Amino acid sequence: MTRRLKICLINPKFEPSYWGFDYALPLYPGSVKCTMVTGALPHLAALTPDHDVTLLDENVEAIDFDILTQFDMVGVTGMNVQKYRMREIPIALRERILIIR
Repeated sequence: MTRRLKICLINPKFEPSYWGFDYALPLYPGSVKCTMVTGALPHLAALTPDHDVTLLDENVEAIDFDILTQFDMVGVTGMNVQKYRMREIPIALRERILIIR
């Protein structure tokens, strides 16, 4: 029997651009934080029923790097317009892990 892994899959925050809709969000009724739903993360989570998968969308909630250090695996996905943040997340996590050790 294999060990259940704790996996976190992250969709990084969009930089202010057409794709992030930052300037359009105030025009929506209510307290909308994001308009683009990423279907890839729930799909990946459904493909791994033998593991504990947490989905994190940084466009909706901030990343708590202290909590991320408790996961066995952290994955980051995104589009080309998110490429800088996609790189910053693993670098920040690696630095935090090195400090803990």
